Amino acid sequence: MALPSTRSTAGPGSRVSMTWNGEARNYVLTIPGWVVAQALEAHRGKSSIASGSSDPVLDEQDPLAGAWIELVRGFNEFLASPSTRRSPLGARHVEQLPIDGPPDARHHTQSGTLTAGDSAAALPPAVRRAKAFCEEHVHEAVSVADIALAARASLPSLREGFRTHLNTTPRAYLRQLRLDHAHRDLLAIAGGQAQGTVTDVACRWGFTHLGRFSAAYRKSFGQPPSETLRRSRRAT
Repeated sequence: MALPSTRSTAGPGSRVSMTWNGEARNYVLTIPGWVVAQALEAHRGKSSIASGSSDPVLDEQDPLAGAWIELVRGFNEFLASPSTRRSPLGARHVEQLPIDGPPDARHHTQSGTLTAGDSAAALPPAVRRAKAFCEEHVHEAVSVADIALAARASLPSLREGFRTHLNTTPRAYLRQLRLDHAHRDLLAIAGGQAQGTVTDVACRWGFTHLGRFSAAYRKSFGQPPSETLRRSRRAT
């Protein structure tokens, strides 16, 4: 019996039959087998990547399926964004999302900015190493597997360490670091030490959806990025 669905997955050797009308717009996201195998290795056999043995129909009421649907929505938004070509970091970020998996797509984010004094001495060594790696490579397209490798920990244990001690995930931590750098860049522009626009700064740090960037920025700094420019200029 065929089940109606607007979203589905297909693993190696499986088939999915689809019908649609002439007004439909279809997106197919293909992940090479070797990339999936690499991700499985990084996850130590606990990958959240959908396999061919799973139900091909994605139910939005299921938390895991819902997380995958959010990833695909983000991928579609990236393709449609006029800023796509302006942000190599954003492109690599979106490419990594399906491989890093839904656990890091969930919204475990800190409020406010990150500082160097996040009780570093009380953190487990793996979490300290992961934080240092993120801070050193914040301008690069790193995956959570890269972070786990640098931390010398498995992805599940590293994620658990970040949730327990920092109330976030490795990817969300890296995203917040990039927001902090975007904030500093906007302050520099407002103060006359640099040039650029909000769009320039967002793209530089991998944010290609300006609406989402503005919302995340406001949540962290209490004002939209455009207001940072205006207030700083008025203060000088």
